[in-house]
Parts: sequence; structure tokens; C-alpha cells
Amino acid sequence: MRHSLRHRRRLLAFTLVELLVVLGIIALMTTLALPSAQSMILKARSLQCSTHLKSIGMAASQAATDNNGQYPEIDQAAAPIYPPNSGATNLIGALGPYGITTNTIQCPIDMSSGTSSFKTYGSSYEWNPAFDDESTAAPVYYRSANQPIPVNNTHVRLCTDFLPIHRGKMNAVYGDGHATAH
Repeated sequence: MRHSLRHRRRLLAFTLVELLVVLGIIALMTTLALPSAQSMILKARSLQCSTHLKSIGMAASQAATDNNGQYPEIDQAAAPIYPPNSGATNLIGALGPYGITTNTIQCPIDMSSGTSSFKTYGSSYEWNPAFDDESTAAPVYYRSANQPIPVNNTHVRLCTDFLPIHRGKMNAVYGDGHATAH
């Protein structure tokens, strides 16, 4: 009887070789799954960035509604273009009353990079000043000699990432509220 009990225990127990084989298989599966997991994380962060830009676009539309249909004057963080005391402000100053917070102006991928635009300029996003103070209903682009050219709102790029950090592309929000990578 003792012999059969010992035999049963041996059948139920793992040997060291079997345990090492199982651990090797788990390590191999983890190694194979890691690149796809990293890719999914990058996609999720890019989507979160796009959501932040959509929020900025909605806030800009609300600010324009309160400003006689004109986009607010928002100075670029990297290189201010308005003279001092012009009334132009940064993204938080202009769109803070419409729900934009410090978290909203932080791109998750930018925040994880070594040379973060947010750390350098105080924002991961750059406002495109070409359409400041233009009508949201019928924006106009001025070419040489002040010739106005009507522009469709879907082509008015309001705000973008500073750098192409989304797999070589930049996320942007447009005047009609849609955000996309370009």
C-alpha cells in the first residue's frame, strides 16, 4: 500500500523540468504579447490626446459664441505673436472658463517623452493663430494684398500637437470640432 501511495504522489507532483518548461512557455508568451500590448497603450494615449483636442475645440466654439462668433485671441506658447498688453492669453487663460484645465492641455504621449512640450511651453498643444478673431460661421483666410478667401470650418485647424509624436503624425482639432491625425 505504501508503494502505491508514493506512486500516486509522484504522478500528481511536478518535476523541476516540467516546472521550468511551463515557466519558459509563459515567458515566451509574455515576450510575444508585449509588442502588441505596447501598441495598444500607444493607441489609447493617442486617443486620449485626440479627446483632449476635441475638448479644446468645443471650448473654443463656446468662447466664440460668447465673443460675437469670434475665436479668442490665444497666443502661441512657443513663440508669442501678439504684442504685450494686447489681451491675448494662453489656452488656459482663454478657455479655462469653458472647462479647459491643466490636464486637458497635456498630451499623454508628450508627457511620457524626454523632451516634453508641456514641460517646455506649459502646453502640449499649439494654438494656430491664423484664424484668431475670425468668424466661426464664415472664417476667411487672407492672402496677399488682403484678398479674403472664404474657408470651410472643416479646414480651419485650431490647435495641434507641437511635434509629430503620434507615430510620426500630429493630432489636430478643426473648427467644426473633429480631431484627426495628420
